[in-house]
Amino acid sequence: MVTNNEKHVKRPGEEELPAGVLGRPGRLAVAPPSIRVEPGVRRAVIVNWDDPIVAASATDTGMRRTNNQDSVAVVRAPNAESFKARGHLFMVADGMGAHAVGELASKLACDYIPHNYNKMRNTPPAEALTRAYQDVGAQIYNKAAANPDFHRMGTTCSTLVLLPAGALIAHVGDSRVYRVRGGRIDQLSFDHSLVWELVRKGHMAPEQAQRAYPRNVITRSLGPEPTVEVDIEGPLAIERGDVFVICSDGLSGMVTDREIGAIVGNFHPEKAVKYLIPLANLRGGTDNISVVVVRIGPWVEPGQEQAQEPVGRKGRGSFLAGWLGSLRNRNGAVAEPREPYQTEECPLDGALVQGIGALVRSAQAMAVEQTWPVDWPELTRWRKLAEERAKGEDWRGALECLGEAATLLGLAGRVHRKEMLSQEWS
Repeated sequence: MVTNNEKHVKRPGEEELPAGVLGRPGRLAVAPPSIRVEPGVRRAVIVNWDDPIVAASATDTGMRRTNNQDSVAVVRAPNAESFKARGHLFMVADGMGAHAVGELASKLACDYIPHNYNKMRNTPPAEALTRAYQDVGAQIYNKAAANPDFHRMGTTCSTLVLLPAGALIAHVGDSRVYRVRGGRIDQLSFDHSLVWELVRKGHMAPEQAQRAYPRNVITRSLGPEPTVEVDIEGPLAIERGDVFVICSDGLSGMVTDREIGAIVGNFHPEKAVKYLIPLANLRGGTDNISVVVVRIGPWVEPGQEQAQEPVGRKGRGSFLAGWLGSLRNRNGAVAEPREPYQTEECPLDGALVQGIGALVRSAQAMAVEQTWPVDWPELTRWRKLAEERAKGEDWRGALECLGEAATLLGLAGRVHRKEMLSQEWS
C-alpha cells in the first residue's frame, strides 16, 4: 500500500535531472531532451485493428498483504471503427487506504476510466483520457468526502492506449509503463513519488533521497484531492516487436528493470507474466503485484523469426505517421518527444541467469526450513534442466527452467503463508 501525504509538484519540461540513479542501483536517469526523433523511428509501423497484438495480465496479493488493492483492465476495441477512434486500452491501478477502500478506489479507476474514455468519441484521445482520469478522481474524492471510513482513499493509475497514431500513455502515481525494444528497457512514465521529485528538483542526489525517504511515498494520485494533474506521453511511434509493460510498484520494487526487460523480451506474454510474479514474491512480496504485458505483433519462438507476419503497413507513410504522432501533445499540437525517464540494457546473459538461480536456491532453502508444500520431484527436475542448459550457455532455456522452478516455489510459499495465517486466526 502506498501513502499520499505530499502535495504534487508540477514537472517543468526542461528541468534537468541530476546524473545518476532514480530507484535501485544500475538505473540511468535521463532528462527530457530538446526535439529529437526516437531512435529506430524509421521502422515505425501503423497499427491496424486486425493486427496481432499479444497480451497477458495478472494480479496477485503478494506474500504480506491479506487483500489485493490492485486492479487491472484490458479493453480491446471490438471493431475497426472503435479501434480508429479509441484504440486498445491496458491499465493498472494500485489502491491506497485502510481496510478495503484502496481496493474500491482501484476498481473504480479500472471500471470507469475505460468506460468514460470510450464514451467521448468526438474528443481527441489524449484529451478524452485526461478527462476520464479527472472525472474518476473527482468521483473517488466525493465518495471519500461522504464517508469518514473512506478518508484519503485513492489510487495510482497507469494506462497504455494503442492507436493508429501510436502509443498513448496516461499516468498518475508510481505504477509504471515500460517499453522493451532492441535489447533495452525504457521507463516511459515519471514516478510521482517524493524521492523522484526531490531528485528532479535537484534537492538531493539519488542515493541520498533513497536513504532519506521511503520509495512508496507518492505525490500524486486519484482521489485524495478534488482535482489531479494527469501526465500524458505520446503518441509514441510503435515498432514491430515492441513489448509494453504496465505494472504496480509491487513488481517494479522487487524485480529489476533489467530482469523485467529480459523476461518480457524473450518469452510469450503469458509466460512472462507467469514468471514475473513469483520472482517478486520470492524476494519478499511486500505489496500487491500486478502486471500487463503487451507485445506488438505475433509471438514467434526464437529462431523462427522468418515466420513472422508483418504488423501494419511499413514504408514512408507509416514513418511519417509515427514521427508526426510522436510530436503531438494532449491537445493535438506539436510537442517535444521525450527521452525515456530511465533506460537500461536488458540482455539475457549468464549474469542474469546466475542471479535468478541464486534466488531460486535461496527460496528452496527457505522452503526446506519452513516445510513449504513443494512438489519436490518437479522442482528438482527443473533445477537440473536449468543447470544443464546453463552449462551449454543456453541462457534462454536456463531462464525458462528457473522461471518454472520459481513458479513452483512461489505457489508453495503462498500456500504455506495461508496455512500460517489460518493457524494464527484459529
